[in-house]
Amino acid sequence: MKGSLLHLMVSRKLGYRGSRAAKKRILFNVLLISLVVASLVFAQIFVVSMSRGIADKYALLGNGHLQLHEKPGLELAPIEGLLDTQLVAQSFALIYSPEANKMVRLKGVGPSYFNAMRLSQLTMGEQENIETTNLPQILLSTTLAESLGVGISDRVALMLVNQSSIRPQLCVIRNLYDSGYQELDANLVFCDYDLMHRLFAGKEETYYELLVEQTLTETIKQHLALEGYMVTSWDEENYSVSTNLNTSRQAVLGVMMVVAILCGYFISELSRELVEDDKHKIAMLTLLGARKVFIRNVYFSTVMLVTLISVIAGTVLGIVLASNLGPILAYVAEKSIPSLSYYLLDFSIVIPPKDILTIILVLVGVSMASVQWSLRRVKVIEPLSCTHFD
Repeated sequence: MKGSLLHLMVSRKLGYRGSRAAKKRILFNVLLISLVVASLVFAQIFVVSMSRGIADKYALLGNGHLQLHEKPGLELAPIEGLLDTQLVAQSFALIYSPEANKMVRLKGVGPSYFNAMRLSQLTMGEQENIETTNLPQILLSTTLAESLGVGISDRVALMLVNQSSIRPQLCVIRNLYDSGYQELDANLVFCDYDLMHRLFAGKEETYYELLVEQTLTETIKQHLALEGYMVTSWDEENYSVSTNLNTSRQAVLGVMMVVAILCGYFISELSRELVEDDKHKIAMLTLLGARKVFIRNVYFSTVMLVTLISVIAGTVLGIVLASNLGPILAYVAEKSIPSLSYYLLDFSIVIPPKDILTIILVLVGVSMASVQWSLRRVKVIEPLSCTHFD
């Protein structure tokens, strides 16, 4: 009987068979809370997806998921989750054009380096016929080519530097690539591994670049370490980048949690308004023998039901909006807006369930606490003074 009465009263407070004004109030609050939750979920998905997109760029084009610092000639036994192994060489170099010069990271790779996984992370320019030449060919980014004022088939000079020697070399630009992330493109140049091996006579810095299934990265790393190999991961090789990405993600999550707390406080205002509007009804129920605990449960259940409906609707809306973000990002990228040039706009959407669940739990938890605190005013309503008769 008590449960049925509670259900009936909650239904009426939600607008069922209630006045139009009551229905409008509930719908307005559902809409407002849903939009706030959708914004929080959308923002977190966007930041996490961008961070992982940048990490993928650095892992696939910069250093690989794992690096084996071993001498050439190594043959690895088959390992589950190991997708690709490439011997690469690297050195820092000064690149000169008639208009400018810049310090770059020169990476020597073999002919099979740009496989399907790596090609998915960049866009190649249209290959042009290069005049017959004996000059080595290199691959520049569109960002670097623009700063140097050069294009495909133009010639540039490289001053290669390692710990023991300096080598000058004239090269021709074979093609241009664009990874979509200027911070990486601005100083990464690809050349043939044989070129660096010939110029440095085997004294160049070399390592094996491994691509692995991301879920097995730590497992494979530990396995290789136990085998006696010197192995590092991409985030260890790019510590500052990895730290910045993790810090940014945690900072944004912190901001989202603060906003969720403020939203929880706003939800308590809904309970306050309901109590203020129903003072005479609460007094009448008290005179009829209703306990204050029962009355508080009615309003608490009403507000929390509105909150849960809004949270579910807002979460679904935020995920749907984020999942359909690709065409918008592509459109923005085509516009080449200068203020967005240092942001990655080409990334896959990733749904972070733990982050979303954390935001939702904080919002619901704060809402429950603030609503309970707000409903204390039920105790101080005087039955006779607040009751009026028509």
